[in-house]
Amino acid sequence: MECRSTCTIHPVLGARTTRQLPQSCNVVGVCLKMAKSGLGRGLDEIYSSTEGPDLSSFVSEEEMPDSPRSAVLWMIFGSVCFGTMNALVKWTSDHADVWMIIMVRSAVIAFAVAAFAATRGISLRVNDRKTMLLRCSVGLLAMILYFTALGRIPIGQAVTLQYTGPLFVALLSGRILAERVSSGVAMLVITAFVGIVLIISPELGSIEPDALLALGSGFFAAMAYMYVRELRKTDSPATVVFWFAAFSVCGSIIQSAPDISSLDSTTIASLVGVGIGAGGGQIGITMAYHKANAAWVSAFSYLTVIVATFYGFAIFGETLGPADWVGGLLIIGSGVALVFLPPSKNDTLESS
Repeated sequence: MECRSTCTIHPVLGARTTRQLPQSCNVVGVCLKMAKSGLGRGLDEIYSSTEGPDLSSFVSEEEMPDSPRSAVLWMIFGSVCFGTMNALVKWTSDHADVWMIIMVRSAVIAFAVAAFAATRGISLRVNDRKTMLLRCSVGLLAMILYFTALGRIPIGQAVTLQYTGPLFVALLSGRILAERVSSGVAMLVITAFVGIVLIISPELGSIEPDALLALGSGFFAAMAYMYVRELRKTDSPATVVFWFAAFSVCGSIIQSAPDISSLDSTTIASLVGVGIGAGGGQIGITMAYHKANAAWVSAFSYLTVIVATFYGFAIFGETLGPADWVGGLLIIGSGVALVFLPPSKNDTLESS
């Protein structure tokens, strides 16, 4: 029997999505092997943890024909949205503090997800409260560090360091998720680490403290993803997104409430734009992964770094030094290579 069905690594949650398969087709195990061994373990698995709502549950799971051109267009759309969100955060940081940015951004996302869930009859009930609390806590910490870094260092530098999340996932998988970390993954992590050192300590004698904030956001984003993976077993994507947004509102409203009345209309519009940019970016990323091969599309996720760097140069007059460029290339190159890293023989045997 011909097997026409395919398997993909889910763009945000990292979940393996298998379309209707004849029983004679033994591809489910192959999907699991690919995900466990690193293939598809890219930025796609991190987005829902830090930058925007996971709208994957709102997209039809029916089989879609592959369309690489459409996938690239959706990825460009998503990258522009995320890059715009980063620029708005940086601009708004001169007019509102991090707590205000987080509160309004999260309120926009929580309202959008709640409204959609209500119209579709999607339950937002939490089943694993402990893991949800941990996911929300580390996710909020990652967002605080990242938004603070955006206001203090060049956008391109902040985004590049925040995008170390997938590499931290690969590094932490062995300890937290009891997954095998191959020698290839270890080498990529070491290469990325060299890039990190070049960015946070370009003169190799001093460290830029503000750059450490962005690096810390990447680490805690990876931690948040670990908990998102656990929540896949018990809670829907909409539930995870809604309660993270609601938790972020509750965690920031006390600090931001006294200043709400002092905001002008331009700042309010920019704050709302941060939430819209995050949501629009996630829609673009999710649709891109529904249009083409997950590993192939994941390599284009780093377009956000390019878009954000352009915003930094065009709007804020920011420039990056040679160490930033070399370090960024090492980090991005390692991340792209990580996406296409093939499964190891041991993983193949274990999943057979």
